Parts: sequence; structure tokens; C-alpha cells
Amino acid sequence: MHEVVIVGAGFGGLGMAIRLKKEGIEDFVVLERGEDVGGTWWANSYPGCQCDIPSNLYSFSFARHDWDRAYPMRDQILDYLRGCARRFGVLPHTRLGCELLGATWVADEQHWELETSDGLLRARVLVAAPGLLSEPWSPALPGLERFQGKAFHTARWDHSDDLGGKRVALLGSGATAVQVVPNIQPKLAKLHLFQRTPPWVVPHFDHPVRPRLRELYRHVPALQALSRALIYAARETFVPGITRDQRGLKVQKVLARAHLRR
Repeated sequence: MHEVVIVGAGFGGLGMAIRLKKEGIEDFVVLERGEDVGGTWWANSYPGCQCDIPSNLYSFSFARHDWDRAYPMRDQILDYLRGCARRFGVLPHTRLGCELLGATWVADEQHWELETSDGLLRARVLVAAPGLLSEPWSPALPGLERFQGKAFHTARWDHSDDLGGKRVALLGSGATAVQVVPNIQPKLAKLHLFQRTPPWVVPHFDHPVRPRLRELYRHVPALQALSRALIYAARETFVPGITRDQRGLKVQKVLARAHLRR
């Protein structure tokens, strides 16, 4: 019987595990069906995979990082999460390659009975942190079974094929496609991009973080904390326009249209 079982070793699961350690709770297990910690940043490895949140905000508040880019790449984020798992002593509690298959609450005994790929577990508390992007979805396209070429989802990228000189069809034009297309198009013979709904596209303000600024962050951590707070506050101004009234996104709309015209 464990006090806590956490499902998932991404940002949510690792954050929960670290907090338990800080509270002096040692009787917990993190179940991760993947081969490493990192969650979506382990599962997704397509060309150009990058965060679309500024790096100073995209980290634990208690473990700010010396990022070298304004928008970190996938490998940088994965290394950061691995480092946090080691630094805060979470790895000994983590079971990699262990998938949760079923969970039943036993009311009379006040505990969870968990069926996993490694056997049965019991826990007083079950924390679900599998993430929103852990299950890729591929549409059931008529005739796909007769297609003789390779077909794979971006979240299950086939790195054995560099696609050089090939004709490629890419379905979708959302955030992932925005990152994939510029990284594969130059080496393809032909790229067909299928778009259902055009997304809004704004300029990408990624840039290297200057060495002097990184050094300043290291010597004056409060400055990086201030940067994080300002980015957070700015991002929160989007919420009313996204959730309630799109008129609240007028500035973003003007920016996107200007970018489109340019």
C-alpha cells in the first residue's frame, strides 16, 4: 500500500512528486509508461519541436533555469525535466515503462486498487497527470490502408527516414505543422500541406538570450522572477478574449493581419 500514486512523469506529475518530497512524504510512486521522464517532451521528437511559451515562464517557479533561447527547443526542455527529477530526488520513486491499465476505488477500505503493466498496486491517493497530449489521434481516412508509402503521426515520428527527395503529404496546419514544415520542406522533392481551418499566425519572437542577460539572471535571480511575472501577466490578458469575448483580442488580430500582409 502506497500513500500516493502519480500517473505521468511530465511537468504535472514531476511537480506533484517534488512537492510531496518537500512536504516530507516519501511513500509515493510515479508511474510512467514511456521510457523516460518528460511527458509530452519525451513523446514528441518531430523536427523543429519547440515550446511556444517564453522560456522564463515555461519552468517550475522553484527551479528557474539558465535558458539560452527565448523559446526553448524540445531537447532543452527534456534535459531540464530530467535534471529536475534528479535534483529533487524523484527518480528513485519513478517506474518507467509502467502503464496504468485500470483503477478501482474500494470504498469500504478507502483505497485505490490499480492494475498496471507491472502488476497490482494499492494507494490511498491517486493523482492523474497523464497530460492532454499523451494520446495522438489519427483520422480514419478512406483508402489509407492501401497507401504503400510510410504513414505516421508527428507524435510518433519515424526518425529512420530523413524524407530526403521524397513527396510528402502533411495533414493539418496547426502549431505542430508550423514547426515541422520549415524543418523538412527544404529537403523534400514536393510537399503537399492539407489545411482545413486556417490558423491565426503572429510573428515568432524567438531569439538567443544574450550572455550578459543570462549572467545577470544568475547573479540577480529576482530579475528573472520579474521577467517571469511580467510574461505571466501579459499572457493572462489573452484569457477574456479567448474564453468570453473575442473583441478582447483586437490587438492580436491587428498584429496577425499585419504579419499576413507583410
